[in-house]
Amino acid sequence: MPDSGTRTRYLSLRKIVLLNTGQDVNRCMGCQFCDAIPSHELDIPLTSMIQLVNLNDEEVLTSKTLWSAEVLAHAREACSRQLNLEAIILALRSEAVHRGLMPEEITKKD
Repeated sequence: MPDSGTRTRYLSLRKIVLLNTGQDVNRCMGCQFCDAIPSHELDIPLTSMIQLVNLNDEEVLTSKTLWSAEVLAHAREACSRQLNLEAIILALRSEAVHRGLMPEEITKKD
């Protein structure tokens, strides 16, 4: 029987977020309310990040947006649909670490 780490590799990013946070990214309407977060560290808008999760695109796991402390600080209250984007970001970060997909500049800081 595969361990839980192996099992998550076969789950979609949406399912991983849902299991770890209770947040269903399918609730995102693409309203772009969350894109009002003031940050120079966004390489993809949060709306696009959520859509990448829905598409199961691993690009989201290495984006500057995901790893930005500034974005994380504003993420909890950023969604008009009451998605907890902070929890979603933290779950995605955890999955990125699990998959060994942390950006180089993050690993060099440690």
